[in-house]
Amino acid sequence: MFTNCEGITIYEKTVVNRAPAYIRHTTRHIYWQPSEGQTGGKDRHPQKSVFVNIPEASTTYLPKEDDRVVKGIIDDEAPPHEALTVMNVKDLRFGSPRVRHIELILE
Repeated sequence: MFTNCEGITIYEKTVVNRAPAYIRHTTRHIYWQPSEGQTGGKDRHPQKSVFVNIPEASTTYLPKEDDRVVKGIIDDEAPPHEALTVMNVKDLRFGSPRVRHIELILE
């Protein structure tokens, strides 16, 4: 499967004593594709999102909605301000071993 990015850092969102806390995971060799569009209606706002494809061989953690993601492998224990939020996760690890992957939509 084609990859174009060295890796990402995923911050798994958890709750400790009613406060958000994060567990750091790293995933190497992924496909990262930013996109930009517009929402409909009279108040059109730019919509920026990122499509991420994680090949099955690179999977170390299955992200879930509300996790935070940063492009690149970083050592910060908490997600930086520019981290994107996982909005959608599709687990497509079936079929031929060459095409099994996980898809994320980040905003």
